[in-house]
Amino acid sequence: METIANFIVKHKKIIIFLYLILCIVAFIGNRFVEVNYDLSLYLPKDLNSIKGKNILEEEFGIGGIAYILINDELFYEIENIVKDVETIEGVREVIWLGTVEDIFKPEDFMDENIKKEFISGNSNLIQIHFVNSNDSLETVEAIEEIKNILGEKGMVGGPAAVSHDLQYTTAKEVKYYSLLAFVIVSIILFLSLESFIEPILFFITIGAAIILNMGTNVIFDNISFTTHSVAAIIQLAVSMDYSIFLLHRYVEEKGKHKDKEQAMVESIHKTFISISSSSLTTIAGFLALMIMKYAIGKDLGMVLAKGVFFSLLSVVTLLPVLILLFDEAIEKYKHKVYMPSFKKSAAFIIKRKYIFLIIAILIAIPAYLAQSNIKYYYANEKILPESSDSNIAIKEIDKLFSNKNQLALILPKGDKLKEFQLIKELEDMEGVVDVKGLYSMVDVVIPETFIPEDVKGNFQSENYSLININLNLPMEGDITKESLNKIKTKVSNYYEEWYLTGESAIYSDLQKTTAKDFKNVNILSIILISSIILIAFKSISIPLILVFIIQLGIWINLAIPYIQGTELNFISFIIIGAIQLGATVDYAILFTSRYKENLEIISNRNDASIQTIKDTGRSILTSALILFTGTFSVYLITSMSNTKELTLLIGRGAIISLILVLMVLPSLLIMFDKIIRVSTFNWSEINDRRRR
Repeated sequence: METIANFIVKHKKIIIFLYLILCIVAFIGNRFVEVNYDLSLYLPKDLNSIKGKNILEEEFGIGGIAYILINDELFYEIENIVKDVETIEGVREVIWLGTVEDIFKPEDFMDENIKKEFISGNSNLIQIHFVNSNDSLETVEAIEEIKNILGEKGMVGGPAAVSHDLQYTTAKEVKYYSLLAFVIVSIILFLSLESFIEPILFFITIGAAIILNMGTNVIFDNISFTTHSVAAIIQLAVSMDYSIFLLHRYVEEKGKHKDKEQAMVESIHKTFISISSSSLTTIAGFLALMIMKYAIGKDLGMVLAKGVFFSLLSVVTLLPVLILLFDEAIEKYKHKVYMPSFKKSAAFIIKRKYIFLIIAILIAIPAYLAQSNIKYYYANEKILPESSDSNIAIKEIDKLFSNKNQLALILPKGDKLKEFQLIKELEDMEGVVDVKGLYSMVDVVIPETFIPEDVKGNFQSENYSLININLNLPMEGDITKESLNKIKTKVSNYYEEWYLTGESAIYSDLQKTTAKDFKNVNILSIILISSIILIAFKSISIPLILVFIIQLGIWINLAIPYIQGTELNFISFIIIGAIQLGATVDYAILFTSRYKENLEIISNRNDASIQTIKDTGRSILTSALILFTGTFSVYLITSMSNTKELTLLIGRGAIISLILVLMVLPSLLIMFDKIIRVSTFNWSEINDRRRR
């Protein structure tokens, strides 16, 4: 590493030139990165509901669905609106009262069952089927056009409207919370560093890494809208500490060397193992997300892992050059450091080390049990605030027309008698409002050749029959799950091959994979991160200690929403373990690395621990505060519950990990010193005579 470090400090102009060229190329490349808005494409392909969804789109041409609610308008005015909506690109069909009734005859002569479906008081309901899925960009743009046509005359609800609001809200808010994160992180850096110049160099370094990461996303077919929105801010928050570690070491080495270039060579050499180990553990945490059956984990994991790699590269190569070039300016614009030095608190912590350890042990078991029983949700409408346009519309539609929770049951075409009997059984089920299939509308004795093609086309394709089931039940929950299971049981009595899809069916199927995803991601992240620590420290025991400390922090972090009675979005629940472990085990690695160094010059474990807290406390605190404030700024601004939950979990997890590393880890390292010495290659031998 010394050879590489010498090359970096001796060829500063070449390094700067290379980064300028690479950043320009990456900036251009970013313009060609395709962003995918259709999150349904990431759903597990082997789920029954997803197979049904794909058949529905391919065989029947039905993608997304939305509802328009219009109040106090005459039928002919509604008809004009329907005609305008039908011309919008991406709209497959519009179904309303005029589709099945003559709107010019008196209402008293209309079929009451049909009227009940589309009219409630002065309100009229219109159903829209889209060519593409609810999340697709085409459907979202179609919803925007529909809203423009309606103006103040009506509102739009349903799954497609929810997807529209999710995407528009995220796109609007990401600008504000990114700016706030930049401002708050800047404040933290100015408070924790000794010069006004240092934070600027940090932002240039990590900014270059972010540009390189965004530009190289062109190697993928596309990246999800979710990943595109959060990748930069998460990369900034989790990798800024590498810069801090290097800078603090450089300041320390400058006091030992007259030549600043030699001091930088030593700094790169001595921090490379801890920085590379820290970055590799973070990368491993993100890569663990790739085994999720819900493929958004693979998308997010690859982009974030690549981003952390570029951050490591820029910190080791670009930052040293910037620090050397601006060394005089750094010295000229120095100011007081406002972060605590830990000189007094270090001795306080070590003196009471076993008290903190006992407290941690007492918390561990209930925290583990609590986080094991946390509840999580899937429904997209729960992500949006209640004040969103789509949620207001959904509540109003549910109040007037009962819950519009629609399922699509897809069956092999051919046996009309069996299909008719199944429809009758489904109609008698509790929670089922109505069931519509070809043989609920047409007598089974009528020859198929006599059935109009437009009627048949709505319910039959070349290979399948379609039955629409409307439930008067919420999108998810125990009662909905029970009803779905009953439907599946009844269908299984008649058919071997069948597919049940719709929002509720997809959420129900996802529940079956979530527990496995959570377990698999956690196990893989622990194995990968433990392996990296094992190699870095050449130890069997140290990985167990460090991973346990952060894992305890994860349990405590997830136990808090359980105690509060708060549900989490299932994605937040699955990925927080890998993110917190990967991002904050850095603190434990830095602490242990410095503790090992201090043991070589300080013969007493307690004194070595005190000195280690003094040496690393400020760096770890600054790193944790950056991760906390960077994510907490998003929490303060965003109205999206899933983003709020995830950023709060990450930020709170950073603070919990900080406390555990500085207060509990020292006692574990001291208590298990003999085991560490036996199981670790080249661990420092110490003198136990002056044990405190």
